[in-house]
Amino acid sequence: MKNFTLLFIFFILIFPSISVSNTGSENLHFNVYRNDSLIGYHNLDFYEKDSLIESRIAIKFEVTFLGFVVYEYLHKNHEKWMDNVLVFMEASTDKNGDLLDCKVNKQENKFKILGTNGDLTLDKNITPTTYWKFDQLISGDKNKVLNSQDCSYINFDIKYLGDEMIYDNSLKASRYKLLGKEFTGDDVNIDIWYKDKKWVKMIFLKDGSTIEYFLKEYDSKKE
Repeated sequence: MKNFTLLFIFFILIFPSISVSNTGSENLHFNVYRNDSLIGYHNLDFYEKDSLIESRIAIKFEVTFLGFVVYEYLHKNHEKWMDNVLVFMEASTDKNGDLLDCKVNKQENKFKILGTNGDLTLDKNITPTTYWKFDQLISGDKNKVLNSQDCSYINFDIKYLGDEMIYDNSLKASRYKLLGKEFTGDDVNIDIWYKDKKWVKMIFLKDGSTIEYFLKEYDSKKE
């Protein structure tokens, strides 16, 4: 028993715990629908230790017609936030065969950005389009947001639309409108909801379709 206790203490010292945060970085798993048809998921998993938060993001959309895949979107992203500052990001995207990437590294007081449509060094904090960092996205600098697909920038106009009940009146959340343009010239038109700074819902328009996010625990469509 004594040997077991010593072994357990040694294990704790060598492998300190990494736990999911309960303060604004709870895991977020969304079911995603296109015009009311399920097309995939958008999952964010978080790991926190001291002042470091790591996020692992995985997105997969698949649109089919007559049993054939006519559009596929895959995105993977690994972020590291230290004291609420993005210090590392590595993202890759397969946009129906169009391959994109975006990398961010903080080196001393500079932020090195390298991606498909961005290659520069900045001396200011960066807010990416991963949407879960409420303070940086909504309450922070609202002008420029880094597109995590290709490292281009989106100039967002952000407006608070009020509080409302969502998910069959089971959750009260704050709604915001985000308007902007991507590097390609495509419009970005997003409605996004937060509950106590936690991202809980999203709707955006893309190529004439309505894309809607439902947190899995509130998704009555899957029942």
